[in-house]
Amino acid sequence: MTISYQFLSLLAMIASGVATGFLVESFRDSCQTFRPGALLRRYQGFFEILLWLVLGIASFYLLFYLRDGSWRIYDPAAQIVGIISYELWFRKPMLIGRRVFVRLVIQPIWWILQLITKIIHRIVRIFINLLTLIFWPFIKLSKKMNLRSLKKT
Repeated sequence: MTISYQFLSLLAMIASGVATGFLVESFRDSCQTFRPGALLRRYQGFFEILLWLVLGIASFYLLFYLRDGSWRIYDPAAQIVGIISYELWFRKPMLIGRRVFVRLVIQPIWWILQLITKIIHRIVRIFINLLTLIFWPFIKLSKKMNLRSLKKT
């Protein structure tokens, strides 16, 4: 393995640390947007541990992809440097990018999904009202017939 290849893999591990810091902070922020009784917010600690496990597996997969799984002592140090550099330099620009992404991509998709569910709900309500209107005379007639049949003669 050449020196330049080792340097590139070191940079990849630092970038992995930056991505880890961003994903963990984004997860924590998104959990706080839910109502206090929500499942994700109630078990936030458990889901954060799962997130850390998935990120650890992903970083090992990155090592496996870059260096056939060979692990160097500077790899965890590079990830810690990446997390620290995220907190020091990359946090504000990445949070601005996240906010722009949410406003331009996520919110329109969420709005469209809410619109579709409201339209489907209205269609179902109209269908139920039509069925009720159509069967209303039969329901009234059957109730009267049942009341007459229950009367003593």
